[in-house]
Amino acid sequence: LRQQGHRHERHRRAALHLLRQPAQKVGRAALGRGARGQAGEGGAALWLSVRQGHLLPVLQEAACEALLLAPSVGASAERSMIAKLKLRCGAQFTSKLEGMVTDMNLSQDIQSAFAEHVKDKELELDTDLTVQVLTTGFWPTYKSDELNLPKEMLQCIETFKAFYDLRTSHRRLRWVHSLGSATVVGKFTPSGKSKEHDLLVSTYQACILLLFNEADSMTFSDIQGHLNLPAEELKRYVLSLCVGKYKILTKDPAGREVAPTDTLSCNATFFDRHQRIKVPMIAPKMTQEEKDAALKEAELERKH
Repeated sequence: LRQQGHRHERHRRAALHLLRQPAQKVGRAALGRGARGQAGEGGAALWLSVRQGHLLPVLQEAACEALLLAPSVGASAERSMIAKLKLRCGAQFTSKLEGMVTDMNLSQDIQSAFAEHVKDKELELDTDLTVQVLTTGFWPTYKSDELNLPKEMLQCIETFKAFYDLRTSHRRLRWVHSLGSATVVGKFTPSGKSKEHDLLVSTYQACILLLFNEADSMTFSDIQGHLNLPAEELKRYVLSLCVGKYKILTKDPAGREVAPTDTLSCNATFFDRHQRIKVPMIAPKMTQEEKDAALKEAELERKH
């Protein structure tokens, strides 16, 4: 199982690397049939797997990561790589990847129009909001949930939905919170001195933190009631904030096990020398079904 996971991660990183390479460079080295050396051989092996269709889902996942999670890089490298893939494999192979890049460009236009809408209507939003509108069918399938957003986020969401409904009447928005991120300004008092940190967190982590604007401490059961998330998923998000590298919250009793009656409180004495902090998530545990699926996939790969 570890080998299977490592193989998938190597493929994902290699695909992400290819997407960010200029088309000319990829043509000379990674995808060149006569390329020599470790880089060329690795690229050729990856290219062969792409041609056979084994890495298409991984390539799509890598494109999603490059476009959504690292937007500062820009889409020029991805578009250049997709053009090379289209030349080699045909338009059918790259249609979804091209759709993903197009969605990102359209999202920039929508975001600009939304900013103008807020300005013209003289609307006051408590939170800055950036929305990326993705077309179902181009992107990987993402699980939706019934997350209850805090009031700080709900106002922005409803304002954007009203704006988007005015633009189109034949498209329905479905919010994918698992792809969202937020910057939460945390105010702490280490050693009795006031200090602020910009906490870079996921949407779920942000929702948990914002609950503590209303109360100094809450039980895990109370948090679940407010957010309406499955207990096992919520445990991961809570633990990432209280037992991870950055202990933004404290848990009583301490430990990595979470019970409904455990009490969570804001860690007022939290301190870090960096002002901007990216709070990592805790990796999920594999279910028995996922383990069985990974074993089955590994057996299929061994047959080729």
